[in-house]
Amino acid sequence: MKISSIVVGESYRMKDHPDYCYAEAVSILRPKEGINVHTYSIVKCKYSVEKNSKFSLIKYFKPGDLLEIRSSDKNTDSKE
Repeated sequence: MKISSIVVGESYRMKDHPDYCYAEAVSILRPKEGINVHTYSIVKCKYSVEKNSKFSLIKYFKPGDLLEIRSSDKNTDSKE
């Protein structure tokens, strides 16, 4: 996924395990900005097992590690 297609506040899945955990984008850190010491952009995310969980971890990911949530996942999540 490209950095330009990431929307702050949206939830994403991980490329390595697309059926487990959610990563909600909190902010986008440009290269060498703030705590980002890398030469590429990273996404600050709230990482949790459930989509609307009250407990989550703050993790940083490359944009290429994130996937958009499939429409079938969106339909099942809204029914809960």
